[in-house]
Amino acid sequence: MTVLVTTSVVAGFAEAALLSVVGAIAGALSQGHSEVAVHIGPVHLTAAPSLMFVLGISMAVLRGALQVLLAYLPASISAQAMADLRRQLFDSFIRASWPVKATERDGQFQSLMTTHINSASYAVITIGTGISVSVVFATLLVSAFVLSLPAAALLSVVSVGLFLALRPLARRLRRHASALSAENIEYSKAVQEVVLMAEETQVFGATASYKETFYRLMDAIRAPMMRTRFLANAVPALYQSIALLLLVVALGVVFIIGLDDIATLGAVVLILLRASTYGQQLQTAVTGLDERIPFMHRLADAVERYGANAQRDGDEPLPPTIEDIGMTDVHFSYHGEREALSGLTFRVRRGEAIGIAGPSGAGKSSLVQLLLRLRTPTTGRLEVNGRDAQVFRREEWQRRVAYVPQTPQLIWGTVADNIRFYRPELTDEDVETAARRAQIHDEILSWPQGYDTVVGQRAAAVSGGQRQRICLARALAENPEVLVLDEPTSALDVRSEALVKESLHSLKGQITLFLVGHRLSTLSFCDRIMVVSGGRLEAFAAPSELLATNAFYREVTEITRQQSRN
Repeated sequence: MTVLVTTSVVAGFAEAALLSVVGAIAGALSQGHSEVAVHIGPVHLTAAPSLMFVLGISMAVLRGALQVLLAYLPASISAQAMADLRRQLFDSFIRASWPVKATERDGQFQSLMTTHINSASYAVITIGTGISVSVVFATLLVSAFVLSLPAAALLSVVSVGLFLALRPLARRLRRHASALSAENIEYSKAVQEVVLMAEETQVFGATASYKETFYRLMDAIRAPMMRTRFLANAVPALYQSIALLLLVVALGVVFIIGLDDIATLGAVVLILLRASTYGQQLQTAVTGLDERIPFMHRLADAVERYGANAQRDGDEPLPPTIEDIGMTDVHFSYHGEREALSGLTFRVRRGEAIGIAGPSGAGKSSLVQLLLRLRTPTTGRLEVNGRDAQVFRREEWQRRVAYVPQTPQLIWGTVADNIRFYRPELTDEDVETAARRAQIHDEILSWPQGYDTVVGQRAAAVSGGQRQRICLARALAENPEVLVLDEPTSALDVRSEALVKESLHSLKGQITLFLVGHRLSTLSFCDRIMVVSGGRLEAFAAPSELLATNAFYREVTEITRQQSRN
């Protein structure tokens, strides 16, 4: 910014000097003088026309070079600001707690990272350009004051008055821009939903109602977009038209006061004309900033919200071995509403395989999120080796407590990339070992590119069962001590389910397993099973004991047997 201001001052005086030289040359040529005289305040220069032409060309080249630099500096600052803002927003988002992330609709973060940061970046270049233009404008005014005090004074007063007179329109522009920012967020959410639901839409068809819903969102953007763009273009254009009118008035004042020096008159005319142009550019910059300030406010609010809700971290290392993990009188509710979990107390020993069963809405997902430290108990404690888990460093927890979600997510990349999952310290041998433990290694080798096969969310290379086992390999790649699986076989065919079960059987006793499952066949090998109902731990015992003592487990077992017979 210091270089920008300094360059702008030099550029302003260079332009004023150039205009004075041009005015002096024009005056000398019109009167047939053999010498050209330039008078700028205390500076008086008289020389032959040829020397003045050389001086004028030199000043024009200097001004051109300075203008190029003035174009480069805001662009450079803007590009750096965009990169810094994206990094800041991204870092704030990934550090934010899971409850904050979980409440955001798909598309909101994407809109902030694209549309809003682009607007903020453009605002930075607008600020840079505005500073440059205002400095040059002020420099030309100073030069005009030196040449003609009355004309320059009139131009200054009128410029300020005109700027203030147009502020109501600028405030209206800001209101429309704020509405446009909000509608852009909603539109981005809808676009993301279109992408996520593309398969379902392809199957069910894009009905008229479906398309009309999206069309309404597009129409909702149209009105604030039209008003914003209209005012953004109309305000500077109106400024320019009025400024030109006032330039004529200023020239009338010059005529009345009786400037008889043709060279000075020519310089005054040129400087006032250029000053009006820079005044319009300044108004354009201010208007552009008004248009983008709402986007910047929303972006700042998001960064503040993420930062104020950063995930809690402990400062102690995890014990060398997780001997037991459990909960003590844990209660949990979402946003102070009805409790999702109530009074949970249990202990799980190292190497145990624990099943988690219960009807839909019983609290199983909430229990999983607490085990993973995605959420914090409202009261009570998640404990490791008898100590509150919150005191331990999250980075170590993330490395030693792994998770396989019910709906596996793949990144667009190779199979090896998906198993490694941005952990460059994992070797190819680690990746292959994890794939073997997940019972997917042989199938990967059967593919033409093997571990270099490109997969993704909609890649045709892998089936649902293979996708599940790739994600299981991802979870096993760092040899975790605790593994949580949410419905690992719910959407698999018989063969894939058998392979996942084989993997889990091979892990039993080596790591502590938590398996959420509706199919009791998935939980049949577990040492003990938790039955969660209404947010409470209804029972926690071996399968054989539950069959005799728990009505829910007995009922589900009987249903499973009937389905098997059928």
